[in-house]
Amino acid sequence: MSGLLVLVLCLAGCSSALLGGPALRVRTAARREPDDGRSLPWRARLSRDATAEAAEWIALLRRLAALLQAGRPPAAAFEGGAGGAGPRRRTATTRHVDRLCTSVAAAARLGLSTSGALAAVPAPELGHRPLERWAVSVTAELALCWEVSERTGAPLTELLGGLADALEAELDAEAARSTALAGPRSTVRILTWLPVLGIALGMLMGVDPLRTLLTTPWGLAALLAGAALTLLGRAWTRALIGRAEAVGAR
Repeated sequence: MSGLLVLVLCLAGCSSALLGGPALRVRTAARREPDDGRSLPWRARLSRDATAEAAEWIALLRRLAALLQAGRPPAAAFEGGAGGAGPRRRTATTRHVDRLCTSVAAAARLGLSTSGALAAVPAPELGHRPLERWAVSVTAELALCWEVSERTGAPLTELLGGLADALEAELDAEAARSTALAGPRSTVRILTWLPVLGIALGMLMGVDPLRTLLTTPWGLAALLAGAALTLLGRAWTRALIGRAEAVGAR
């Protein structure tokens, strides 16, 4: 009976390890949302899609470019950029984008510099650090595009379109990296749980591996060596994956 219980616990651990990839980290971060995220429904937080939220910035850039190309002034363009989520579910990023557009539109109507208003937008609290870094980066690049256009007269629609294309390519590359590294991460999780599963299977077969591991010198030595090698292997694999992510992100 105890062996069956151990086997059930091991299988549950393996399944949680297999399912505990980046999506789980996104959901966990969504539960910790300090400001904007707390106002979202709990079901929305559990099913949060970080990639879709990041893509909202690309949609904003394309809306601004289209409105500016249609002859709208900056204030009207940012007013049209707000509320771009439409009837679909509003996310923390949507709320921040709407506030940004409203504040920049108000500054533009007062005759203030649009690039200065963008630079003065505070860093958001989205409950998800990668999305917060993405929001700060896109806002800074948007302000830079506006500043270049104000100083040199460069066509702003082309600058915004090029920025949107570059950000879209960056998101695609990030998705490709995550897909390529999903296999190694799953392999590491499976190999980590295999020794525990082996102990459970041994108990089901009538052997008592725990007694051997905990009460004999050779068993204790094997247990300590196995634990040390497992931790070393996980650290080494994480370092390799982190290095691969850093190289791909350049």
